[in-house]
Amino acid sequence: MRSTITMMRVLRRAVQVAIVGLIILAARDSAFRQDTLRDARRLQDAYSPEASRYERTLEAHPRMDRALNGLRGNLWYAQLGRVAVADTLAVVEHLFASRRFTVPFAIAGVWLLLLSLGFGRVFCSHLCPAALLFEAGTWIRKGVLRLGVPLPALGLPRFTKYLVLVLGLVLATLLGCYTLAWIYPPRLLCIELDHYFFNDSLRFGALFLLALVLAEILALPRAWCTHLCPGAALYSLLGAGRLLRIRRHADRCTSCGACRPVCPYDLRPDTASPGMECDNCLRCIAACPEDALIFRRPKAAQEEAQS
Repeated sequence: MRSTITMMRVLRRAVQVAIVGLIILAARDSAFRQDTLRDARRLQDAYSPEASRYERTLEAHPRMDRALNGLRGNLWYAQLGRVAVADTLAVVEHLFASRRFTVPFAIAGVWLLLLSLGFGRVFCSHLCPAALLFEAGTWIRKGVLRLGVPLPALGLPRFTKYLVLVLGLVLATLLGCYTLAWIYPPRLLCIELDHYFFNDSLRFGALFLLALVLAEILALPRAWCTHLCPGAALYSLLGAGRLLRIRRHADRCTSCGACRPVCPYDLRPDTASPGMECDNCLRCIAACPEDALIFRRPKAAQEEAQS
């Protein structure tokens, strides 16, 4: 069981890194295909400089060229050939900002909606590329603390993220434009990479992400994902009745506390089964020496409790 959990955790990291790689590749390819100098060089081949390594690679691999040509966008909204995919938060905010229901856009967000209904906040733990930044901040904070440097650990109420979600949607309705999109780390990371490849520079989004990471290192550990992220609030609400969740076996649990320090959201799974804010990251299951924490369907857990 533990080896399986470890493999799943490694796979989670690999998926997040792969998503970042796809974002970079999509941004790089879009910038390349919109480069007018590339077309001009082909028209003046006798006088053009040598083709770039990227151009030579695409010319040598036409299948990869066609595949990348169908990859557009980012996690907020992407076009994969003829298939459109979108973040469910993007669909919800678009609905409030435009005040109209767009069927194609709604269909693009169904994949993440179903994922949340079935497994809860797994986007946050397994797919969100910005989570890599915040976890890096956590590692840096732990390293600084080990060096003996005192750092405060301030906190915020958990309901703050729900207020951010509601306030953002109200403002989107009143202003008729996106508001949450401009503070949503997965989207900001994508558009900053886009801007970097198109313009060789970074903008406000990069500064905002840096400020969040620094704040988490210096005073507010994992504050964004736990207390502020509107996406986390939405996926927590969608996953409130999820089909698969972590359950605690009271007869096996010895209250040793091994699961507490590994939970990024301080949900304390040794005292109660994690609620809707759990993102099924599997850390508590891997840390439990008594195998008291396992995945269970709600109905199966009720039947077991009655028996």
